[in-house]
Amino acid sequence: MITNKGKSIIGKYMLGQAPAYASYLAIGCGPQPLQTEDVADDFATKTNLDFEMFRVPISSRGFINENGIDKIVLTAELPTEERYEITEVGLYSAGSNPSAGANDSKTVFSFAQGETWIHHTASAATAIPTISSPLDDPEDDNVIATDGVFQTNADNSIFYKTNRLERYERARFLNNTILIQGDDSDLTLDGGGSGGVDNIVVEDGSNHIHLTAPNVDFSKNSPTDELRFAFSLVNKDGDSVTVPDTIRILIDFAGTDVADPDVYARFEVDIENNFDGYDFETNRYFVVKKQLQELHTTQNFTWEAVNVVKIYACVLEDNGTAGPFPSSDYYIALDALRLENIATTNPLYGLTGYSVIKNDTAATIIKSPNTSNYIEFRFSIGVT
Repeated sequence: MITNKGKSIIGKYMLGQAPAYASYLAIGCGPQPLQTEDVADDFATKTNLDFEMFRVPISSRGFINENGIDKIVLTAELPTEERYEITEVGLYSAGSNPSAGANDSKTVFSFAQGETWIHHTASAATAIPTISSPLDDPEDDNVIATDGVFQTNADNSIFYKTNRLERYERARFLNNTILIQGDDSDLTLDGGGSGGVDNIVVEDGSNHIHLTAPNVDFSKNSPTDELRFAFSLVNKDGDSVTVPDTIRILIDFAGTDVADPDVYARFEVDIENNFDGYDFETNRYFVVKKQLQELHTTQNFTWEAVNVVKIYACVLEDNGTAGPFPSSDYYIALDALRLENIATTNPLYGLTGYSVIKNDTAATIIKSPNTSNYIEFRFSIGVT
């Protein structure tokens, strides 16, 4: 679909006032893919992807007639080395916003091994182990055999088993994810946050993962720019039909790695099953968005002072007699954190077209690592 911004840019392009309307294809992983017969939302007002992974320049342009409909075909080559799982495609007039400069949208964390995240417990801070063998090895019973916190590949064989596929448990950004067991932390609500929203409290005995010396200086970004956090919910027993009640995650941007820092900004995730459109039975992949001004911050916080980022995560379950309590029956799979610059506008730059992946099985499209692939964006043309 051509967006409203796209209509404006195409009009300027036809008048010679814009250099291009279609120069790059943006590939994303945020929304749930659609079945062929599903009716997509109206994307006319959309200005960016739900969770953009990368952009590639358009390498060829063509014109075809498909089933009696005239279409423009735009083709781009996908990166060879990495793995991506695609659910959305966007068309941009340029590779980046020239007005935003160094403060433009970008991937903040991809939770790849090169980022050297550390698991911090009350007794020690240790490197996060990597498991490349099947997570249910040697039983092959669809039950994750590793407890605690660990890294694994998104294409681990356990994530291709039927129930996990149907619930969209698999991570999508690159081929690495960090899994945190649901009882690694105990996160509660304080019952009286600002603006009527409860703030998350880290209870004693909670563990976290942390990254020191992160590049997270957003001081020159607008308060309305967004942080977008992509993650998935994973069952320990893939054949179990149990569903938790709540997911809580705290991303703590702080000056020091202490239990209760004096200066911080906190990205808080508190989502409940069957509330605000979340359905843990049918969709386990989530993108949570917050404007920078919506983070829970101390009065004297500055982005320049951030020296460590800590992530706490827990999955809460109510067994009917006690709870909700952190449960070891689930994991949170961290996928990526992204900064989306939405405040810096440019009349000649923007999202000109957008589409969500649609197929017979509502499946994501996997771009496997170390393979050569091309992607096409087609849109019909006509006069009404």
